[in-house]
Amino acid sequence: GALVLGLVEGNAWGWSSPAIIGLFALALVSLIGFFVIEHHVRAPMLDFTYFRSRSFLGANIVAFIVSFAMLAMFFFLALYMQNVRGYSPLEAGVRFLPSTLVIIVMGPVAGRLADRVGPRPLMALGLVFVSISLFAQSFLAPDTPYGTLALAFALMGVGMGLVMSPMSTAAMNAVDQTKAGAASGVLSMSRMVGGTFGVAVTGALVTTLGRSRLTELLPGSTGGQIDRLVDALATGGTGIPGKAGTAVQTAFLDAVNT
Repeated sequence: GALVLGLVEGNAWGWSSPAIIGLFALALVSLIGFFVIEHHVRAPMLDFTYFRSRSFLGANIVAFIVSFAMLAMFFFLALYMQNVRGYSPLEAGVRFLPSTLVIIVMGPVAGRLADRVGPRPLMALGLVFVSISLFAQSFLAPDTPYGTLALAFALMGVGMGLVMSPMSTAAMNAVDQTKAGAASGVLSMSRMVGGTFGVAVTGALVTTLGRSRLTELLPGSTGGQIDRLVDALATGGTGIPGKAGTAVQTAFLDAVNT
């Protein structure tokens, strides 16, 4: 929690501010404390011996990576489709369906294939599709046709479908059958933590890069105006803060389109 809060508020509070440094220090101490305590209690919440298995460790790393990528993508593309393309929340949600529908189809297929060829090749192939999808989205512009996005969403769905079921299989097979439930919980934890950090880290990057870009494109703006504009950009505000000034508002819209 301290680490995520530090990442989310780092730009607003200042990365070298006492509050942010304190949060990162608290996160480090807490993680070390958790590691030490879990090694000395009779019934640990997280049994670190599971990670001695390369298959289990690999499955959790993959779970973290794909959730990081997927939730960060969904969060910021939802803002893009509503605030840049002008879709309503329902219209934006419907346009994510290519990913969802492909995952529904690919999940069972990947599960059956994992029984034949093993989970590793499918997980590797799935990560390739996820990477291709993210690469395609790196060319996103205000006027990018939805067809291009739909293809990227479908590729993401293929990748996620190929990863999810084999990933669970790899984690379950890596531990004793009596510990499968606990292993499943750890895998779910890795997914949730990955998604949380995906939104937090990407949000910090959006804010940092947005501030730099806006400062470059709006040389006549004051620091306070840039701060308000960056805050609107980072929080997904649908409008430009009124106090920024009409000229800055117009320039901001031109900068965003640029």
